[in-house]
Amino acid sequence: MAFDLEKMNKLPREARFFDVNGLWYFFNGWLVRILYPTPITPNQITFLSLVLGLLSAGFYVSGKPDALVWGAVFLYGKVVLDNVDGNLARVRGTSSRFGRFLDSLADFLITVLVYISATFYLVQETGDNGSWYLGFFALLFGFMQSTFFVFYLVSYTSSVGSYEKNRVDETITREDEAAAEENPWDLNLQKLFVWAYGWQDRLVERLDFFSRKIAKVSEKEETKWYSDKRFLTAISPLCLCTNNVMLAVFSLLDQVELFFILLILVMNFYGMGLLVWKIFRQRYFTGK
Repeated sequence: MAFDLEKMNKLPREARFFDVNGLWYFFNGWLVRILYPTPITPNQITFLSLVLGLLSAGFYVSGKPDALVWGAVFLYGKVVLDNVDGNLARVRGTSSRFGRFLDSLADFLITVLVYISATFYLVQETGDNGSWYLGFFALLFGFMQSTFFVFYLVSYTSSVGSYEKNRVDETITREDEAAAEENPWDLNLQKLFVWAYGWQDRLVERLDFFSRKIAKVSEKEETKWYSDKRFLTAISPLCLCTNNVMLAVFSLLDQVELFFILLILVMNFYGMGLLVWKIFRQRYFTGK
């Protein structure tokens, strides 16, 4: 199969929007070009990103003088590889439900471990056990913000029909169970995915349901509701990738506590403010 870098993208050129996350790994195309002719698989890259994430968490709790620096370096490495695996799979035409769930579960595990480790670092440095609450809410809202972005992103890619490995609702269906007779691994990982992310998905789905009701979105307008490129661009900073990159940056500045506070207060206000703006535009400017 001929190499085609365009296949790296989930969306066709005419359907793309500016995603701020692309700024953090603008060089991914070069890495994919290097990896394409090698025997290295996307799942092996996912595993390597998992190892880098574990190293990052290990440095945060190590107590070493340069713990934050190395924690940040390995965390950024994890973020880069976390995107290269999917890019390479799409270019090779080997995207799979297995890889989709493996990648998301690795993200979940590493994010939990890194945030716990960074919080442990804060407690050790400040002697304030109250930092555990700060770290917990930062982790909780970080996941919710990311799920908020992913919900609208997957809703958009589904409407475009360009990427079918992700579903808005990953609840296990009869078709999933039937497919498991030949390949049980996909279903096993899907069950773990639903356990880790299902509650977040349901909350965001309900939030979107009430938002559409308030905005008076008719069935005919639902596609347009989910195809709002300006909104997708505006909420892209809520992605888990950006959160982790920002944690790395604030770690280098020795300001982990400040990052947690900004994540909890500013980014929640930012996300909800954008949703209110979307509802207002739909109801009063584009609604019928």
